[in-house]
Order: sequence, then structure tokens, then C-alpha cells
Amino acid sequence: MAKTILIIGNSAKAYSLAKKLAEKHEIYITPSSDTLKEFATTVDIRENDSKGLLDFVLENEIDLTIPCSRTSLLSDLTEVFSNNNQPVFAPSAGASSIIFDKALAKKVLYKLRIPTPKFGIFEKPNLIMDYIKNLKNPFVLKTNEPSSAIVLTSSKSAKNIVDSVFAEKAGKMIIEDYIWGTPFSFYTITDGYKALPIGSSIMYKHSLEGEGGQLTSGMGACSPNYKLSIEHEYFLMDNVIYPTLDYLEIEGNPYTGILGVNGIITDDGKLSILGYEEFMQDCDAASVLELIDSDLYMLFNSCVIGSFSDEVDFIRQKDLFSSSLVLTCKNKENTENSVKGLDLLDEDTRVSFYPSVSKNKYLEYEAVNGSVLVLTTTGRTVTSSVDKMYSEAREIEFNGMYYRRDIGLSNLDRV
Repeated sequence: MAKTILIIGNSAKAYSLAKKLAEKHEIYITPSSDTLKEFATTVDIRENDSKGLLDFVLENEIDLTIPCSRTSLLSDLTEVFSNNNQPVFAPSAGASSIIFDKALAKKVLYKLRIPTPKFGIFEKPNLIMDYIKNLKNPFVLKTNEPSSAIVLTSSKSAKNIVDSVFAEKAGKMIIEDYIWGTPFSFYTITDGYKALPIGSSIMYKHSLEGEGGQLTSGMGACSPNYKLSIEHEYFLMDNVIYPTLDYLEIEGNPYTGILGVNGIITDDGKLSILGYEEFMQDCDAASVLELIDSDLYMLFNSCVIGSFSDEVDFIRQKDLFSSSLVLTCKNKENTENSVKGLDLLDEDTRVSFYPSVSKNKYLEYEAVNGSVLVLTTTGRTVTSSVDKMYSEAREIEFNGMYYRRDIGLSNLDRV
């Protein structure tokens, strides 16, 4: 029977989740956007307006609420809903801190003896520069701001960035060694006690082919990460996921929701963990969700009502590979820039829009500077999935369109 679900967040990952759930259920989502209105009922309530959202849920008899934006997760929304007996699938603000407080995440990884790149945490710029002088190049600078990681190759190039960070009062800065290898994300679903793998991906964060250019929120992904072996998954569950859940429980912040980790598979096959994720990411959500063959509502709701540990033993996965490609716009001119070719895509090609995309007076999608959409395709092999993805990308046109041409190819073997 169809359920009513409220999703809080309008990012590309929220779009992917809403589109997936809309196949079987009635979806409400906030904040609103033109693209979401095509398959969901949109509402305009602030993401951290816990009382307003609670009133909406009670008035509309919503069966399940899924906060998946940073703003909503860092608010008191989960606690307010739980205290009013309203089902909400998300970690509390306290549990979410391990995701969004990157300094805390590094400290937890170190405390739990989880392999992570060597790091330092600083609050004063002069101490940072002294630390950097003794580092091997390259190294990574990050703050708690989303997509703030920068790869640097010298202390000289770091000085201006360090000064600007503290000028903006960004607070703590994390400096960590840059680890070479294949990036991965590994996701689990948990009720705070039991966890099960729900998917993995190879991430492409650099803006240019060959892993060059700046680090971004993601330029594409392939799922599952076929370089992540079953032995790797056992290691992640036993040595990363469960110790983290135990730590959060002891701290009084049991974690319910999707808990992910991102890291690097080094050339010798070892894993190095960079941090945690509270959900999938914009560039890989559609890829991971496309391969899940279990009812998402049932999985999410079982975690909320307490039946997950007893009733769910595994997450069914389709015997396919999926690939996602982020199409961005580098046209900074404030002129009409309609997206053409969407009607030429195959029916089974998934399109996930970023919230900046709107419709013009002709009901055409308009691309603006930045990320525009994610194309996702599936295939029996990585090769067939990637080939189809790029074939579909060639059908799309808008001014200033850019995407990486080596997703599924860079640093990977064709299979």
C-alpha cells in the first residue's frame, strides 16, 4: 500500500531519493523547486523549522519523514519528531556531529584506531604553517564547510588559503596527508545497533580528467565499487561501522539512518578512511539507489519502529552496474540557457536535477552556472554502463556544458 513520505532537502541526492520512492509512494518535499514538482508535492517550509514541519506532518498524516539536508540534520528536528511520536528516519543532531564536524570525525577515527591519513587540527594560522613545513607533498586542507577540501603541493601556496580561512572565521582547520589510490564510498543502513551494507561507489571528486584540478562535491561515480572486495566490506563493517556505532551509543547519541564512510583503496589493497557520510552524495546517490532491489520505505521504517534487527537480514541488490555523470555549466552570462535533448534519452536513463535548475516561460529547463544534472545509466558490466552513460550525455546540449570524459575509465580497469 502506498505511503506518504516527507523528504527534507532539495539537493540532487534528495531528488534521486524522492524519484526512487515516488515509484511506489506519495512524496512531499521541501524546499520547493520546479523540477521536483513534476513527481512530488512541494511545500515551502524552512528545513530547520521543526514546529512548522511537525504541524505539516500531523495535518497531512505523513507516514515517514526523511531529513537529508545538512540544515535539517543539524537542527532539533529529529528530537522534536521523536518526542511527538512521529516516525523520522535520520540521526539526531548529536549523532550527526560525527558527519559534519570533520575535526571530531578525525579524532573518533584516531581514538577507535581506524586507519586514516596522518592529520593535525589547528585553530591558529601560525601553528598550521609550522606544521606544514614538515609535511610531504601533496597534502589536504579542510574545514567544516561542505566541499572545502583543497589539495596543495607546497607550504607557499598554502599561506594565502590559510590566512583567508581564518579571516572568514571558519574555525578549526584540518591538515591531512594526501593518500594516492582509488576513492570509495561505502554505505550502510542502521537502527543504531545492527547495520547492513546498502551499496558502494567509486567517487570522482576532481574537476579534471586524470584526477586533476580542484576537489569538488563530485563529478561522477560508478556503483558498486568493484575494487572494494568482500574482504574489504567485512573489514569496514567489523573495524569501522560497528566500532563507530558503539562509540556513538556510549556517548548517548545512537545513530539511526544511513551511515557511510569515504576513503581510499591504496595500491597495496589497504583502506584509509577519510571521514563519514550521513547519506549518499549528490554524484553517487542515483547510482547506488538504482541498484537497491529492496523496498526502501520498508527498510527505513523498520529502523524507526525497531523491527530492523529482527526482520531484515540482507539488502537485495540488482545484478547490474550503474554509472553517474555530473553535467555542469561554465556559462556565467545571465542569459537564457535552455537544456536540450532530454526528450532523446532512453526511458531507463535516470536524470537527477540540482536545485538551481528552473523552468522558463516555455517550460524548458534552464541551466545556470554550476552543477546542473546527474545522468545515471545501468548495464551488465561497467563497460556497458559507462558507454551508455556517455552516449546519453552526447544527446544533451546547453551553453557552457562541461563534464569529465573519464568517469569509469580513470585509474580503473575496463571490465
